[in-house]
Amino acid sequence: PVPHESHPHPHTTSPPTPVDPRAALALASSLGTPLVDLTPDLVRLLLPADQDPYPTPTPHPGWSLGMSAPVTPADWPAADTQAARALARAVATRVPLVRHTARTTLTALISPQDAEAHARTLLAPVAGNPALTETLRTWLSLHGSWDRTAVALGVHRNTVRQRIARCAALLGTDLDDPDVRMELWFALREPPGGEA
Repeated sequence: PVPHESHPHPHTTSPPTPVDPRAALALASSLGTPLVDLTPDLVRLLLPADQDPYPTPTPHPGWSLGMSAPVTPADWPAADTQAARALARAVATRVPLVRHTARTTLTALISPQDAEAHARTLLAPVAGNPALTETLRTWLSLHGSWDRTAVALGVHRNTVRQRIARCAALLGTDLDDPDVRMELWFALREPPGGEA
């Protein structure tokens, strides 16, 4: 049993194929924990967080690891959720290890593929017009300022107003609504396909 004064750090790992119990136990041993929960496609470990420096797991080749923040035993269910989200992020981004951070961004909660699909669907009505999408992106980044957007794009202020009105009409939405602006900003943050 884990003493109350230690703060275990739930850790979830996902191998590419069914779990090899020997590999899972080797990982647990290398991290100094006997607390292992094995399922056919997932390994959960509880790590003592009272070690300094805290042990950083080294994933076996092809494994993905997700780690929660250190917690007290009362918070193990929340930490299990954190570890599962970190694992999903590791798998989605194809990195071996993702640690839960105290500040989770919206983008961290959604896989890149899901975010791109949502952005593609949301922006489809304006996607064929680069001038509209760039005007919308710039206008949102400048908090709806007509003048600053016009300067940034090198166009007249009325051109910005006309383009934004056209975007609102094509998207069928109210661009004065902060929720709508947030969703559009999220969709416009990265062009489809991750091209920067």
